[in-house]
Amino acid sequence: MKVIGVQRKFCRKFFRLFVIFFWRYVVNPLSYSISGMRFMRHERPFRVELVCGIVVLPICFWFLGWTWKFLLLVIDFFLLLIAECLNTAIESIVNFAAQNKKFPLAKKAKDTASAAVYIALWNVIISGIFILTL
Repeated sequence: MKVIGVQRKFCRKFFRLFVIFFWRYVVNPLSYSISGMRFMRHERPFRVELVCGIVVLPICFWFLGWTWKFLLLVIDFFLLLIAECLNTAIESIVNFAAQNKKFPLAKKAKDTASAAVYIALWNVIISGIFILTL
């Protein structure tokens, strides 16, 4: 009888810790991510890249099927979206910090983040050309 009571106590404590862990490390970060995606849907470059991906990826899937080539294109596409999100985050931080003043380092940070998106875009284009011509 005493063993069952200890087991129940342990199970309750374990379940409570699991719920706290799940809420703190899964639900809260997920809500922050959803909030960020809601913000990104108002960014024009992100929408353009997303629509291009939604149009191009099914066409590539039709030609390639489930192969490593298609998987590579999907990974490249998601890297482009990640670069765009980071670019928007950096630009927002720089705009907040600069407060409409001309700082050379602010321009450098924004241009570098934009260059990262440009490189990711060319990565998608070159990978797509390379894969579809093989």
